Amino acid sequence: MNIAIKKVMFFLLIPVLINILPISCSYEDDPAESEIISTEASDFVRDMGIGINIGNSLDAINNRASPTPLGETGWGNPLINLDYIQALKNFGFKSIRLPVTWAEYLGKAPDYTIEPERMNRVAEVVDWILGEDMYCIINLHHDGGDSPGSWIKNFQNDEEEIGNMFVKVWQQIAGHFMNYSNKLIFESMNEVGFNSGYKEERYRKMNKLNQLFVDTVRASGANNAVRYLLIAGFWTDIDQTTDPLFLIPNDPVANRQIISVHYYTPSQFTIASSTGSGYGYRDNWGNDEREAADHAALERNFQKLIDRFIVKGIPAVIGEYGVVKTNKVEEGRIKWLTAVTKICLDNGICPMFWDNGNGEVIIRRSLPYRKSSTLDAVWENLVL
Repeated sequence: MNIAIKKVMFFLLIPVLINILPISCSYEDDPAESEIISTEASDFVRDMGIGINIGNSLDAINNRASPTPLGETGWGNPLINLDYIQALKNFGFKSIRLPVTWAEYLGKAPDYTIEPERMNRVAEVVDWILGEDMYCIINLHHDGGDSPGSWIKNFQNDEEEIGNMFVKVWQQIAGHFMNYSNKLIFESMNEVGFNSGYKEERYRKMNKLNQLFVDTVRASGANNAVRYLLIAGFWTDIDQTTDPLFLIPNDPVANRQIISVHYYTPSQFTIASSTGSGYGYRDNWGNDEREAADHAALERNFQKLIDRFIVKGIPAVIGEYGVVKTNKVEEGRIKWLTAVTKICLDNGICPMFWDNGNGEVIIRRSLPYRKSSTLDAVWENLVL
């Protein structure tokens, strides 16, 4: 999610789900299950359960300038610590997406050396997550997309130099984590796409970046030769990622790729606030007069993902999803969060809540860690 939207998502309320095992047991009862090819990758993603992002921390950008180089704490959150990781596990999460922005920690061309302190800090948090026997995703976060300071978007005009930079950065990350267990997952980038030029050319560029990612990680050897890789969809949008022009990279290892998309649909409900602009505005979802239409739209969107990837044995992770709290009808938020989580679990997709950590969210990143009554309502709806 780009910075502008994440500022709005500052007020996101993330429900926390406790004890997800009963949900997992319902997979065999899903009527669509027999149509889905079961692979090592699909089993792997099922085991990831329900995840959460630690957003607006290691992905914070544009706040290192003197005299106050805030870095990780620049967007209002405390430093990530082990207690917080353990709290997330106790709340029922099995997976953590750890968004990381590297842009302000890179040296000059041609090596683009990552500052050792940055690499070590990321590794410290990864170690805590894996130490709790949780899955962990790391990526190039605001390096991509339209955020100020992003550089991957310049691949639009300079494939050679930006492609080289992309490879150099991933060589260093892959090299540092090459001996880590398979519970560490690399995600190629975050919310990247191209808007200029012919459609075929835009998709060619995206496909090339994802192929560079796979080739670079595999070439680094050790456990990276078989590590599960999360392939970023075009703008991580379901419609654009299920377009026939989007291609899964060639990989010398079978059943080790996962597709990554985000879900904030309809944006008029999930993102827009009554004081915002650009998205329209809806304060409710799934209420009486449009309950059937809202659920039908959700099912249509996910069916595209299922038909294009999941039935073919390529599993998916919803790397981000959520609803802003501001001016929303709570009943609608609960219905939306429940419905999206359930359709993911029913189809072997790992859903990962977007959480900013600061503001009106349910999971505080300082003591006492706490969660809201929303989680109880969502949980009750899921297990019915």
